[in-house]
Amino acid sequence: MLSLRRIVASVVLFLAAVAFARAEAPFSFEATPGKLPKDIVPRNYRLRLEPDLKALTIRGSVSITLEVRKLTRRIVLNAHELNITKAVLLYGENRVLKPIVDAREQTVAFELPVELKPGNCELALEFNGRINKQAQGLYYDRYQTAAGEKVLLATQMEPVDARRMFPCWDEPVFRATFELTAVVPEKWLAMSNMPIERERPLADKGTKQVSFMRTPSMPSYLVVFAAGELESMEDEVDGVKLRILCTEGKKESARYAMEATKSILRYYNDYFGVKYPLPKLDQLATPGGFGGAMENWGGIIYNEGALLFDPKNSSENTRERVFAVIAHEVAHQWFGDLVTMAWWDNLWLNEGFASWMGTKVSDHLNPTWQVWLRADRAKEEVMPLDARKGTHPIQQPVRTEAEANGAFDGITYVKGQSFLRMIEVYLGDEAFRNGMRIYMKRHQFSNTTTEDLWTALEEGSGKPVRAIAAGWITQPGLPVIKITAECKDGKRALALTQERFTLNDPDAAPLTWKVPIRFGLVEDPAQSVQVLLGEKSLALAFGACDATIFANAGDIGYYRTQYAPDLFAALARRVTALPEADKLSLLGDTWAMACAGRGPASSYLQLADALRGEKSYAVWSQIFDALEEMDRLERDKPGRKPFREFSVGLLRPVFESVGWDAKPGEPRNVGLLRVRLIETLGYYGDGAIIDDARARFAGFLKQPDTLAPDLRPVVIRVVGRYADEATWNKLHDCARQSFRTEQKRIFYDGLQQVVDPQLAKQTLAISLTDEMRPAERNANLARVADARDGDRLVWEFFLANDVKLMSEVDSFRRDRYIPGILRSSIDPAAADELLAYMRTKRPADPATEAERAAARIRYRGELRSRAGGDIDAWIETRKSAVPLR
Repeated sequence: MLSLRRIVASVVLFLAAVAFARAEAPFSFEATPGKLPKDIVPRNYRLRLEPDLKALTIRGSVSITLEVRKLTRRIVLNAHELNITKAVLLYGENRVLKPIVDAREQTVAFELPVELKPGNCELALEFNGRINKQAQGLYYDRYQTAAGEKVLLATQMEPVDARRMFPCWDEPVFRATFELTAVVPEKWLAMSNMPIERERPLADKGTKQVSFMRTPSMPSYLVVFAAGELESMEDEVDGVKLRILCTEGKKESARYAMEATKSILRYYNDYFGVKYPLPKLDQLATPGGFGGAMENWGGIIYNEGALLFDPKNSSENTRERVFAVIAHEVAHQWFGDLVTMAWWDNLWLNEGFASWMGTKVSDHLNPTWQVWLRADRAKEEVMPLDARKGTHPIQQPVRTEAEANGAFDGITYVKGQSFLRMIEVYLGDEAFRNGMRIYMKRHQFSNTTTEDLWTALEEGSGKPVRAIAAGWITQPGLPVIKITAECKDGKRALALTQERFTLNDPDAAPLTWKVPIRFGLVEDPAQSVQVLLGEKSLALAFGACDATIFANAGDIGYYRTQYAPDLFAALARRVTALPEADKLSLLGDTWAMACAGRGPASSYLQLADALRGEKSYAVWSQIFDALEEMDRLERDKPGRKPFREFSVGLLRPVFESVGWDAKPGEPRNVGLLRVRLIETLGYYGDGAIIDDARARFAGFLKQPDTLAPDLRPVVIRVVGRYADEATWNKLHDCARQSFRTEQKRIFYDGLQQVVDPQLAKQTLAISLTDEMRPAERNANLARVADARDGDRLVWEFFLANDVKLMSEVDSFRRDRYIPGILRSSIDPAAADELLAYMRTKRPADPATEAERAAARIRYRGELRSRAGGDIDAWIETRKSAVPLR
């Protein structure tokens, strides 16, 4: 029986979903949500910027060509932390205007002396503002070189920070063209969305004025400007001029990124049927700024750790990350730039698509990497989030700037990607691609909603995509497919039912989806059948009575599978015979059933134990992650030591089969497996691993090339975890002396792993200085907390220094910063404390991320109480444990 609370929640959610679904329609400028009036729209900006590098301020002017669409006596646009010093309306005659600033709404308004009639006019503004320390709007990035400290300028506008650099209509539906001019030091190289049109020195100033060509029509969040003492590597592909820009001495590390970009751009030009439309594509590697990358049209900005690859010093993980990030950001040149979501509620049209497309091209161009297979790990990380309180639909209402920042999460990226792959496989590659080409061609240089996508995919495939897909986009959560079977007429008669899968959320509204399900047979991998579970239940016949059947063949689906006990037992007996992807699917579902209270945790340990001879990196990665979660549940319990001894006994033989050093010609995934084994065994206290890591680190300090690049990060993590003060100081010195972001990150990562509480406090204290670059500093507390299982040490440090720490966090990451400190906790009291802090100390900040973190903490506390005894009891029966020191 449903509780009254659950009934009310169900009705509210249903009505909200119906209202939201009804509101969705093909793109219409007038119907697009937003805060700015649509009676006046910008068509072109002529923008001039003059930064003052000593004062860290900016002076600028902008002349905006406006189209008046309706009679009006008022102009409203966005400006944030800018001082408007002059405003003139050019409408028949020059009319001086007085700015009316609304700091809370981040707008500036002008009451007009005359009524504007439909037509064109010009708004000329002069303004000044600041160059930010954080990566928001125009920011500065200080970095060390052999010649001393230097600085570069760059921008980060998405989602709502263009208004920090210049007054503008800062909502994605207000597409316009931009003509940027900037004054920079003479020896600097400047970059924007388009090529330089003209450049001239300014007399007696040691500066030059750089003017860029007019952009195509685009939203303000894609405007980019960067300048500094930069080197460039240049090339060309399909008529597009390519440059990779970086700080001095690093150009050769851009060579891999250049080759990757060329192959990726060729693939996209062919796949989309619409070629990259700009004359050039620049990619800038910045030493600091922010941690990832931003897809500015024609001028992508990266943290250099995501773009530069040094063959002598970078690991294979770095190589893969560089390719993956480039693939994602270049995909955005179509998804997001050429075709832009109308409003932030459809952010998944940008990010979900770029994630799917980036993974697709990475897998296509690097088939030995097994990219789709390993993408299961990201899916396994987001499905628990989607099953707990605080989840949201892929397409979610966005009302404020803070909500726009909060929309960039795993649901938007990974669930969006997973859904797209599921629907692509269901429709077929060619049909899906046909729909994508229709979508791109029809909506280029414009905005869209999800409805426009469904229309294009239905035209391309001839299938009712809208009916299948709508629930996946507008409903939160995911289904679990329950399967039972009996023998009828010599065949398996399968009965399928679906319900919503939840974790520690008994009041979640009951929902159903239209679920494409593919079944396979262990005995005959070539035989399969696909069905669409469109209602709550379905019956089908598949396979002989003695056949071993499995669902979600190929691990394509975004759902959980709960097998009847006899079906699970049969699969467990044949687990080693399953295809690699289906081992992943069975492992993930088995652990999920344990987490949801639908099955025992020991069932997962039984499968892991049966897979001792497994060679797959992807399969072992899944096992590593589940063991790590179980180990966290054992914190401060007597069962932790036996659990770790069992885990080392499970993993040690696998490590011995691969060893410390790479063998000639070994598959690259063996190298990745080696790294994860060393890290996991070291974390669990394997003395031989710890001793070897210390010896290799000592050799590295004497002669760096004695330690292979693939091993450096993991050796330093293990050494850092068990560091004494002398070792901590050595790691700290290495971090401070490194000029490359990737190398700095490795050494700081070692410091963040440290177990010793006093040394952990020293690592935390670095966040109170300017030693770390902003992106590193803003992640420091969360990383130390993760290494310590979310204990109170980091939280108490934060409480003692919260004002200083929060002043350094940029607006995009602000609502995630505090919850990140406690995200690894298993103590329900920590959830209460987190929410109390947000209510009392930060009442104006969005609480969504804090509520999600609290739900995760409470879920872990409940899981620890429920499953801990089962785990301990099963471990006691095992004889393959390795004693630890």
